[in-house]
Amino acid sequence: MKRIFLFLLAGTLLFACDSEEDNSDGSGGSNLVGQDGNPRFNLQFTNPSNVDLDLYVKTPSGQIIYYGNRNANSGTLDVDCLCSSCPSGPNENIYWQNGTAPSGQYEYWVKYYGNCGTSGSSSTYTLRVIRNGSVLTTKTGTLSSVGETTHWFHTN
Repeated sequence: MKRIFLFLLAGTLLFACDSEEDNSDGSGGSNLVGQDGNPRFNLQFTNPSNVDLDLYVKTPSGQIIYYGNRNANSGTLDVDCLCSSCPSGPNENIYWQNGTAPSGQYEYWVKYYGNCGTSGSSSTYTLRVIRNGSVLTTKTGTLSSVGETTHWFHTN
């Protein structure tokens, strides 16, 4: 069941998200691969031998952090999985050290970058947005063709 969550403080929309599962897994991000951060965007996916999924985060200033630009606006991509070359497993992670993240709206997405030589392969994924040690939202889905993407917005 798809639910939409709006978070308000003194009449101001802080962020909106939709989710197909509970927004908190109770982990606080502690069992995820990569550096903890504030905020932190963490992607876990299946089928890394046949599918290359990539995590992208667009900062409030418009810079995009991804495999081709690992550092922007004090944010860092520290875990990147490329087909079978995934020393940390099928994970990607983008984070900011406490107090370094710019305020404003972040856009983030998962892209099916490549099929690793096996066309027709799909992969499920779980993407978590974490702030102050708490999972704010968890997104799940399946991507099955090169170039396919999913997008979301989050306000810091």
